[in-house]
Amino acid sequence: MKKVVSILFTVLLVSFAFSQVEIEFWHGMGGQLGETLNSLVDTFNRENPDVHVSAIYVGNYSALNQKLLSTITAYSQGSTTDLPTLSQAYGNWTAMYLFSDVVQPLNGYIEKDPEFKEAWDNQIFPVLKDLVTWGDTVYGIPFNKSVYVYYYNPDLFDLFGIDPPKTMDELWEVSELLTMDLDMDGETDQYGLGARNFIDDFQIFLYAYNATFLEYVGDGKYRVVLPEEETKEVLTFIKNLKDSGYALFQNAYLDPQFGSGEIAAYMGTVAGLTYAEQSSRGKHGVAWAPLPSVDGVPHSPIAGTDVIMFNWVSQEQKDAAWRFLKFLMDPVNVAYWSINTGYVPIRRDVEEVPQWQAYTATDDKPSIALNELETAIPDPKPAAWNDIRNDISTLFANFLNDMATVDETYDAIVNTLETGLKETGEYAE
Repeated sequence: MKKVVSILFTVLLVSFAFSQVEIEFWHGMGGQLGETLNSLVDTFNRENPDVHVSAIYVGNYSALNQKLLSTITAYSQGSTTDLPTLSQAYGNWTAMYLFSDVVQPLNGYIEKDPEFKEAWDNQIFPVLKDLVTWGDTVYGIPFNKSVYVYYYNPDLFDLFGIDPPKTMDELWEVSELLTMDLDMDGETDQYGLGARNFIDDFQIFLYAYNATFLEYVGDGKYRVVLPEEETKEVLTFIKNLKDSGYALFQNAYLDPQFGSGEIAAYMGTVAGLTYAEQSSRGKHGVAWAPLPSVDGVPHSPIAGTDVIMFNWVSQEQKDAAWRFLKFLMDPVNVAYWSINTGYVPIRRDVEEVPQWQAYTATDDKPSIALNELETAIPDPKPAAWNDIRNDISTLFANFLNDMATVDETYDAIVNTLETGLKETGEYAE
C-alpha cells in the first residue's frame, strides 16, 4: 500500500511540474542589479508555483538589443525557437519592434483588472506611462527608471552659505562663485559646474527652458517641434558658461572630478549615486537638489528601460507574464527594487510603503528624485532616436569646440531630426 501511495505521489509531482507555465525574461541587469532582480523573480516563483519565470541575463543593453533584433528576424523567417516572453527595452527599441508586429498590447489586461486599472490611472507617474504608450495603446510597463538631479558638495555649499540653484540665473551665479584658482597659479583648480558634451546634458539644459525635440502625432509619426529661439538661447547659455571658465565640459563621466573637488556640482542620473559616493568618500559629502530651470520647476529627462511582452508566445504564457508584470509593479516590490538599486519608484503610493518610509526617514535624496517625476519630460521614442541621439551628440560637441555657430548648430539639429525620421518612415510632413 505504501508503495502505491508513493507512486501516486510521484505521479502527482511529475504532473505538477509539467503543468508549470514557463516564461523567459531577457534583461541586461548585471552585478548587484541582477542579484536584486533575481531575488524578485525567486519570490514570484515561490508565490506562484504554477508559473516559472527564468530571468536570463543577455549582456549589456547593446547586446540585449542585438539579440532581440536577431530573434525577431529569425521569427519573421519562420523560426519558433528561443523566443522570450518578456524583455527589457528602451522606448525606441519598442518602436522598432512594432514594425515587425511582435509586441503585445497590454490595454486588454489593464482594462480587465479594476484594481490595477485604478493604480495605472492614479498611481503610475504620467511621464512614465507616456514612455510606454503609442497613441492609446500601451506596449510595456516602466521598470528601471532614473531622473537627473543636481549633484553638489554640501560641505562646500555650507562653507559659502549658499543653496543649490533653482533657476538658470542662479545656476550661473553659483557656478561663477564656486570657480576658483585655489593655489593662485593662474589656473582653475575648482570649477563651479561639470557637464558632458553629449546629448544627455544638452537635453537637461533644453528641457530647463521648457523646450523639446519631437511631438508624437499618431500612427507612428513624429513632428519636429524644436523651437528656434529657445534652442539658440540654450546653446548660447551653455557656450557662455563654458567660455567663461565656470564649467568643465568633458566626454567622460563626472563623478571622479566631483570626488576630487575639481568640480563643485554636476547634473547626473540618480543611478550614479554609488559612483559619486565612492569617489567622494573621506573627502566630502554628496547631496542632491532638483534640477534648475527658467521657471524654477525641475524638468528632468527620463533614463532607463521598460518591460515589454511579445505576442509570439501562447495565451497561457501571456497570462502568466502579466501576473509577473503586476508583481513587479506592486508597491512593496517597487519599493524593494528602488531601495536596492537606486532607481526611482514608478508609482506615487510607494510613499505609503513602510519600507520606503524607513528608507527615506533620514535621507531626503530618494524623495527629491521621486518628486521630480511629477514635472519630468518624456524622452522621444521613435525607432530612429538612437541614431539621432548619436548625431546630435556630435553636433553638440562640435558646437562646444567652436566648429559651428549657434545658427549652424540649430539648423543641423533640425536637419538631423527630419532626416532620421524620414529614413524610418516616422516623419510627419
